[in-house]
Amino acid sequence: MSPDRSAGPVSPTSAATSAGWLEVALPLWHRRWWLLISTIACSAAALGLAVMQSVRFTGQASFVVQPLLRPSQSVVASALPALAGLVGPGGSPVDLYVSIMRSQRIADRIIDRFELQRVWDFRFRVQAQTRLAQRVGFGVGRRDGVVVITVEDESAPRAAEMANAYVEELRTTLRGFALEEAHQRRQFYDSQLKRARSTLEEAQGRLQASGFDKAALRAEPRATAERYGRMQAEVAAAEVRLAATRRVRAEASPEVQQQLTELAALRAQLAEVEAPREEGQGAFVTHVREFRYAETLAESIARQAEAARVDEAADSVPLQVLDRARAPEWPSSPRPLQWVLIGAVIGLGVPTLWILLNHRLALARMDAAHQERVALIRLALARRKV
Repeated sequence: MSPDRSAGPVSPTSAATSAGWLEVALPLWHRRWWLLISTIACSAAALGLAVMQSVRFTGQASFVVQPLLRPSQSVVASALPALAGLVGPGGSPVDLYVSIMRSQRIADRIIDRFELQRVWDFRFRVQAQTRLAQRVGFGVGRRDGVVVITVEDESAPRAAEMANAYVEELRTTLRGFALEEAHQRRQFYDSQLKRARSTLEEAQGRLQASGFDKAALRAEPRATAERYGRMQAEVAAAEVRLAATRRVRAEASPEVQQQLTELAALRAQLAEVEAPREEGQGAFVTHVREFRYAETLAESIARQAEAARVDEAADSVPLQVLDRARAPEWPSSPRPLQWVLIGAVIGLGVPTLWILLNHRLALARMDAAHQERVALIRLALARRKV
């Protein structure tokens, strides 16, 4: 029976491809039982390693940074620019909060709170800090601003409590920063308020002792004196605000530069209406101006001191807990199936590479050109020895 010629000749490319696959498959097929035994052995060893590892649980808590809905919450916002150096330029408040939670200060509080150095049986505190840093993770949602805290531990309740403790310690730290800043402002305004009230009492005494005369009445000084005194008080209040800002901000900060600009504008307006003070019959005008100035200044500083007291008494931190960590019911590690798969890949992949490499070397030894090259190399080495 004649062969079927209708199929046509076989393509050289197809033949080369088939030969290449056979060259790979045949050596592996001849050693299939060895590959199977290696895969099973490595998988069993990986399963044994997974079983030998300690069981760990993962506690997870999350919070979101809420917007400032009340004026009293500005105390926390005012304290954040001073801490912006922790995250560098362009960092968001969420990045700042994560940097604070990664700080050694909070790590020490967590270690002391849960006695981790004793639980983990470490001699040195730095060992506990290192292990804690390895077992704590922080995830930040760039779009929604949600911060997720995950903690791994051998105890499920302790893992959940530690995750919740990080949120509590962050809230305590932010509250401490904010209250310290408000306390400094309140002390400064209180001292300035005492001086302003003393000046007001002196101005009131001079006004009462000045009396009235016809020249003062004809001058109708009340409107001018009130305007002049109000402008002087605004300048003094701006100077007080500038001094208070310089206590907590750098000279080149935007807050200080804005205060300087406002103060310069107020001084320019005051210079336009300022006139030499009279010491004769019109001295009453001068005393009225001084009294109005001292009165307006005292009222302005009193309002700022009261705002500082409110901020100091406020207990408001812009953190809203989204999910409190609960004791996990299922361990997060080890994962036996994952270990078995990794062991199977190693048990199959490494012997496969070794078999194919040996096969390629055996084929090379059978090549005449290869044998000639080996002979030339040996001859060259023999001549060098001689």
